[in-house]
Amino acid sequence: MSPSKSGSASSTLAELSSQLAAAVETASNSIVAIHARRRIPSSGIVWRDGVIVSASHTVKRDDETPVTLPGGETTTATIIGRDSATDLIALRVDGAKSHVAPRADADAVRIGSLVLAVGRPGRDVAASFGIISAIADGWRTWQGARIDRVLRLDLAVYDGFSGGPLVDASGAVLGLNNSALARGTPMALPAKAIDRVVDELLERGHVRRPFIGVAVQPVALSASLVKQHELARDTALLIVSVADGSPAEKAGIFVGDVLLEANATALSRPTDLLDALSSVGSGDSIKLKYLRGGAVKSGSVTPSDRGGRE
Repeated sequence: MSPSKSGSASSTLAELSSQLAAAVETASNSIVAIHARRRIPSSGIVWRDGVIVSASHTVKRDDETPVTLPGGETTTATIIGRDSATDLIALRVDGAKSHVAPRADADAVRIGSLVLAVGRPGRDVAASFGIISAIADGWRTWQGARIDRVLRLDLAVYDGFSGGPLVDASGAVLGLNNSALARGTPMALPAKAIDRVVDELLERGHVRRPFIGVAVQPVALSASLVKQHELARDTALLIVSVADGSPAEKAGIFVGDVLLEANATALSRPTDLLDALSSVGSGDSIKLKYLRGGAVKSGSVTPSDRGGRE
């Protein structure tokens, strides 16, 4: 390599290094340390005036929680609410107004985009450098929450990083890092998804999650049944359990019933039922069409709010 090319490469690397260091410094101005578990603090982001968000699984206490603010001051936070299905928690804290995180548009990132995971696992910040390895649209957590988009990461999410921000090269926040929501796969929840959860937590202290109290599994329907009843699909949902006292039990739904439709939408996967339930307004019922003993029946169930029991 010629001296001129070598100098140009060194200059480019030095510029990139400086930009990444500046991004971490920018991000650090909105990252707090939450002292709510043994051994190591967890990270949190000053999301709105006086509101911090973090990963719910890292906050092991429900009473007043010590928090170290970006400037090093220590204060006490109170829990606004938490949502285990998205593993998000919101806390209210005084003294955080001037530290609200700048946002970036997570919809604009692409697979391969350079990103930084930043956390405050102690008094000082730490960072990890990598790329967006995959983008999953319409992703559902293992507890059933549907998230429009998640960012899968090729970087290290060290102890204390969950709850901290994923940032772009300018230090603006793309989302919130989590190493537990996808059971060990580093990922980030985008800002839009976080805002929806925070809005509900501020409004009612929990996220409304309608449920009717059944466990289901896909089941193949015979060709004769499909033809006889003019069904839209040859797969439906077999009810394998009904919770005691649940809305389904009260509506007369039994183990062995086969769900065909919910609000006139054909059901062939458990996620189809979850999607149908998520579209039901508070206090509204869902209309079910099901097979029982070879006969098609219909009924309505008014879902309960599972989120309020968390």
